[in-house]
Amino acid sequence: MQRRRTAIKDQREPNKQDFHHDSPKEELSYQGLVEHIPAVVYCDTLDDEDGACYMSPQLHWMLADPDSVPEPSQQSWSACLHPEDRDRVLAERRRALKEAQPLSCEYRLISHDGQVRWVLDQARVVHGTDGTRKLHGILHDITERKTLEQSQVNRDAILQAVTYAAEYFLRQSRSDVPMETVLGRLGEATRASRVYVFENSLAEDGTLLTSQKYEWAAKGISSQKGNPDLENFPIVKGGFSRWLETFLQGEPIHGLIEDFPPSERPVLEAQGIISLVAAPIFVNGALWGFMGFDDCVLARRWTPAEIDALKTAAHLVGAMVQKQRADAIVDQAARHLEEEVARKTAELKEANARLYEELKRRREAQARLEESERRYRELYERSRDGYVRTDFHGVILECNRPFARMLGYDDPQEILGVACRDMTPPQRFDAISRAMRQQLMDRGFSDKFEKQLIRKDGSLLDVEVRMYLHRSPDGTPDSIWTFVQDLSDRKLAEQERLRAQKLESLGLLAGGIAHDFNNILAGILGHISLIKHLIDNETSTGDRLDHVEKACVRAQELTRQLLTFAKGGAPIKKTGSLQDLIRDCTEFSLRGTPSQARFDLPEDLWLVDYDATQIGQVLQNLVINAHQAMPHGGTVTVEAQNVLVEAGPEMPLRPGRYVAVSVQDHGVGIPKEHMEAIFDPYFTTKKKGSGLGLPTAYSIVKRHDGHMTVHSHLGQGTRVTFYLPASQKVTDASVALEDHKPLQGTGRILIMDDDPIVRDVLSAMLQHLGFESEATVEGMEALARYQQALAIGKPFDGVILDLTVPGGVGGREVVEKLQALDPHVRAVASTGYSNDPVLSQPQAYGFRAGIAKPYRMEDLEKVLRRVLSDGPKPAKT
Repeated sequence: MQRRRTAIKDQREPNKQDFHHDSPKEELSYQGLVEHIPAVVYCDTLDDEDGACYMSPQLHWMLADPDSVPEPSQQSWSACLHPEDRDRVLAERRRALKEAQPLSCEYRLISHDGQVRWVLDQARVVHGTDGTRKLHGILHDITERKTLEQSQVNRDAILQAVTYAAEYFLRQSRSDVPMETVLGRLGEATRASRVYVFENSLAEDGTLLTSQKYEWAAKGISSQKGNPDLENFPIVKGGFSRWLETFLQGEPIHGLIEDFPPSERPVLEAQGIISLVAAPIFVNGALWGFMGFDDCVLARRWTPAEIDALKTAAHLVGAMVQKQRADAIVDQAARHLEEEVARKTAELKEANARLYEELKRRREAQARLEESERRYRELYERSRDGYVRTDFHGVILECNRPFARMLGYDDPQEILGVACRDMTPPQRFDAISRAMRQQLMDRGFSDKFEKQLIRKDGSLLDVEVRMYLHRSPDGTPDSIWTFVQDLSDRKLAEQERLRAQKLESLGLLAGGIAHDFNNILAGILGHISLIKHLIDNETSTGDRLDHVEKACVRAQELTRQLLTFAKGGAPIKKTGSLQDLIRDCTEFSLRGTPSQARFDLPEDLWLVDYDATQIGQVLQNLVINAHQAMPHGGTVTVEAQNVLVEAGPEMPLRPGRYVAVSVQDHGVGIPKEHMEAIFDPYFTTKKKGSGLGLPTAYSIVKRHDGHMTVHSHLGQGTRVTFYLPASQKVTDASVALEDHKPLQGTGRILIMDDDPIVRDVLSAMLQHLGFESEATVEGMEALARYQQALAIGKPFDGVILDLTVPGGVGGREVVEKLQALDPHVRAVASTGYSNDPVLSQPQAYGFRAGIAKPYRMEDLEKVLRRVLSDGPKPAKT
């Protein structure tokens, strides 16, 4: 190193003069030394604009360009820097020059013939008299050393890849090694552009052909997969007889393509190959094909170490192919022969692998069997139905827990060994047992039978059973399985269905009675109302009539409750405040009980559109429930308040204004497990309860577009709150005053009612109001009378139609026919069924209004005033 440094002595400008001496003889000697030593001597300023640096002519020899005339320069050196090393080398030089530190680095140069030359660059910084810095250095050609080092690295990498492939190959239980994986590892290890395997075959005429079977290509290198020129390529006729002869001798082909015979170059150059190495693959001593490694980037010369390693890889591929063939033979033999003696290590491994797989399958099958048994055991234990196995004498051998619990036992062990005879009422045991046993012997199972079992506490349990004959593995009957289903729910459902049928029948009867009673009340209330208008109300007789009228109205309310019980139905809403209804219903419901009411009813309570009868029933049910929750009496708190409901999941109501009514008791409370069932019909925890109170109240509130909530704490009490939408109507005082003015009736009214009492009193009431009237019994008669009046030009100003006419056409049917005659007909629906949906929405059925029997003179007057002032008069013809 010291001798190299003395070769650069002074610090003048970077040209040959930097290396001259005062003596011509000394200068000539020095120059000869510089230009003939086996290294490149240079001086460099790293100034891109100043090309006056010096490099000795050995650079031309190093770059395989000895005939180049121009003297070497920084530009010629820089142009030959390997692209991957350029930035690093220039940065190292600048750093050394800037920090005045020695430079020592290795990098690559690309010669003019495309070869890569490795150099060791060693330099020091020299300071000129003008303060400039220069690098004086020597480039040593270390290509041979690096090639040997890289060759060893490549060889080790190839052997590692071969080792990986061998291990991977040996790990496989079958011969399904993905060849592309092996080729990829070898390609990355050798830094080849392509790695491929060709397989030989014979044409029908005996010509030796070869085809590419596998290939791996590096990124950016075009793949030759599917290249038709490489399919069934004739080796000898294609000009590759040299390859065949070399392969048959067990030797590889390698070198630069430009050095190959002319007959071989076209096929190889068409694939972009610059250099390659190919090694033969032998299988069972025969040339099976060959394995090749291409370099499509550099003119690479493969070292002996690399070639030996690649030959090893080819031998491995041959072993893999041989194993694939052996595996194929073993697989074919295994399909036809159960026992095959393994003669080779690979076949023995295959047999071991099959044994392992078989054991694995058996373990999996055993696991599936255990899982299936677990599931069926879980079903057996968690089913709602009972499973019992008995011997042929009826002694219980085993049963599941649900069966034991059906009979009131906590543990199935308590009834093991018990005879079924001892658990069955004696009056039916023998007959059922004989029938079931006969069916078991005939067909292996019985029909379903209903029977009773005696529970632990002595009570009887209704069950449905079916028996199955159980056989041992040899087919011999050894026991009986019995499937037992608890019929308690079904029996209860049947009882409830019968009860519902009875209630329906009772409802129909109640509805009919209420209808007929309302017709009678219509006559009574109508006549009383008429008499009150004919006498002086100041007399004692008028007072008595007021009491009778109130009694009739009370009777009317009772019939409405009866109808609500009978059928429910759409509410007949009127707009008003809930205050009076809340007080009246609460006080009435608590009358005669030890409980008392406390009210919190604000004066500014919003008006509500509601059916007074139905909401009254809701209040009565809630108040009665509250009292019953306090058997020894207490305070029932009834509150009402105006609330604004906002959108949200906690309240299933449309946003808007609501009136909330709450009924609070301080009784026993409702258990948490019963809360979800309190609105279910017939659910009750009371011995004498019907289970219809809360469900009926809930249904009524829902029909009013409201909602009901229940909050309860054991030992503290229950609070039930229902929400009703506030009315959107605004009370008009002028309309209210107008309703109280006497109606000065003029015109003609047609009456249709099947009850003569109603026809008589209604005619009298209309006459008192100033109307002419004609009465008919049923719909077709009313239709004919209306048509006649139109024909003679004296149409009726209004029509009052009874909705229900036994044996005839009622008002709902005839109003459609009247509308066909006269679209402007003014029809009023009249019925004793106060829950009829026509009364709640008369316009939907073609009526202008509706009125429920019985009604007073004032009620009739109000309806007629509204109907006769609404819309155009009936048409005249």
